[in-house]
Amino acid sequence: MISTPMRIVGLFLLLAAACSHLLAHQIAEMPIDLQIHGTQVSGIIEADAAYMLPGLRGDEDEEPKDLAWLRQLGPAGWEEIERESDKYWHECLQLEADGAPLPWNLKIPAFHEDPAPFMNEGEAEELPMLEIHLEAELPPGASKLEAIWREPFGVVLIVTTGEGSSAEVLPMVSGERAVVAERSPEQPEMRPKESSPGYWIKLGFVHILPLGIDHILFVLGLFLLAPKWKPLLQQTITFTVAHSVSLAAAVLGWVTLPANPVEILIAASIAWVGAENLWVKELGKGRLLLVGAFGLIHGLGFASVLAELLPVDRPDQLPVALLGFNVGVECGQIAVLAAAFVCFGWLGERFRVVKRAGSIVIAVAGLLMVVERLVGIDFLPGL
Repeated sequence: MISTPMRIVGLFLLLAAACSHLLAHQIAEMPIDLQIHGTQVSGIIEADAAYMLPGLRGDEDEEPKDLAWLRQLGPAGWEEIERESDKYWHECLQLEADGAPLPWNLKIPAFHEDPAPFMNEGEAEELPMLEIHLEAELPPGASKLEAIWREPFGVVLIVTTGEGSSAEVLPMVSGERAVVAERSPEQPEMRPKESSPGYWIKLGFVHILPLGIDHILFVLGLFLLAPKWKPLLQQTITFTVAHSVSLAAAVLGWVTLPANPVEILIAASIAWVGAENLWVKELGKGRLLLVGAFGLIHGLGFASVLAELLPVDRPDQLPVALLGFNVGVECGQIAVLAAAFVCFGWLGERFRVVKRAGSIVIAVAGLLMVVERLVGIDFLPGL
């Protein structure tokens, strides 16, 4: 018969495994640039060609494909990618004009050129990125264009509408419906719908749950040392304030660091928190200072995401985007803590078994992530 301590350890390991499976896809976001001129709607999607094939989608164990792979497929393989792209996008993306479905067509121009541009352009080891073109025609007099996004692996769709100083960015999580452009009786043309703080809050939340397995492990490490709401909120608020500062500094261009060293430091912070839990008995000022320092590092990691989503010509969007994203991150962290309390908060004295076993799991996972990011070997698919 399995003992109670072993059941507790098994529950924690199951929770950690579930977190990794939440990341069962190879990409986090896909951008689409939508332009509206009169009744014509045109869109350019930047997509990984391999992700368009169902057999290569949703498996973190699958090695990333490159341009050499795409070139070797030849016309028959390209035709399959275009066919599967059409199926994927029509299943995931629905457009509506004034509440009525808006039909649209898809084409990948590169596959219809002789020779295909990617046969001679780009390095063989680069990702096989494609421009997928979408076209639709609005009914005369249409006043509102909506998008509905349903993606099976939780990829966020980043919708950019308009150009230059009028550009608006709208992050859409799977299952979301949003107005992307609209017009009033006073204006003849449809204009981009201004993004609200709510969109950025959602984006911050999904970058913790389900996309941020490294941040989930970090927050669980904080929980294991002090499973009480007051000290946990002290730590998460310290962490959020710190990453807000470094995130803003990085997005504004005041601080610039290569992505890989930042990711290595994030992994090291996870390993340190897990290991420190094994000898630290209670929360002290030293842990709070450490959490703040690690927050600065994690903020630089968030910056690599957010900087790509903001239009360079719209600095006025920065305050709303930064505030919303940080609020979403904090809400995601609180959700992780709430789940941890539901699973382990009732254990009383037996929580010591969870603290030790969970801290070891987190420390080992962090160390393996450090090695992964140093040498490029995938020990932990999904992390």
